[in-house]
Amino acid sequence: MLIPRVERRTFLSLRLLLATLAWLIWPSVTHAVDYGNEVTVLIEPRQAIATSLISGRRAIPLDTHETVIGSDANGINAVVVTSHRLLGFSSRTLAWSETDRDLNEKVLERRVLPTFSMVRTNKHLYGFRGANGVWLDEPLGVREAVTRTQTTDYGVVFVTNERLVGFASLLGDFSTKALGVHENITRLDSENGLIIVTTSTRTLVFGSRLSGWDEFE
Repeated sequence: MLIPRVERRTFLSLRLLLATLAWLIWPSVTHAVDYGNEVTVLIEPRQAIATSLISGRRAIPLDTHETVIGSDANGINAVVVTSHRLLGFSSRTLAWSETDRDLNEKVLERRVLPTFSMVRTNKHLYGFRGANGVWLDEPLGVREAVTRTQTTDYGVVFVTNERLVGFASLLGDFSTKALGVHENITRLDSENGLIIVTTSTRTLVFGSRLSGWDEFE
């Protein structure tokens, strides 16, 4: 049975509303928390220093030939990008953690949000979760390229020429959705902590309290 277009749009709007309400009334409403800046980061000779009111100064040594490309801090986390590592500090674990980068990997984008951080290179997508101080990464395909990025304080969505890749500050690993050969992105929005992707054939919603992606035809 075919559903009239007006009714289908109304049904889609109601489902999006329910998804938004699920986000808003979840028991631990972290989107209402103002974390402020709990961490500062400073680069000194042969070491990176993270400072917080609870932990004081916490240092991580830099290797002899390791150079710092950039650093930033926001909310509960800080990130330092070096010539061959990614360093992350969490004010929740009061510790540094690290992940190695591939040889000749080029850093293209870095964003440090209140509860998580992301680093995009030509080979990988990296996510640092401030709540538990863990680095996660998602390899990119040989011919895969990121065309757009959308963030909220609690999640990020990367649009590539092959798929959608979401990373959230509270859930597990990266979550992906393949795009059809002739499927085009027509709109990319964020609302109430949700990231909404509209394509030529469907609408997809990503949020840190949803189980990965929610899809609406």
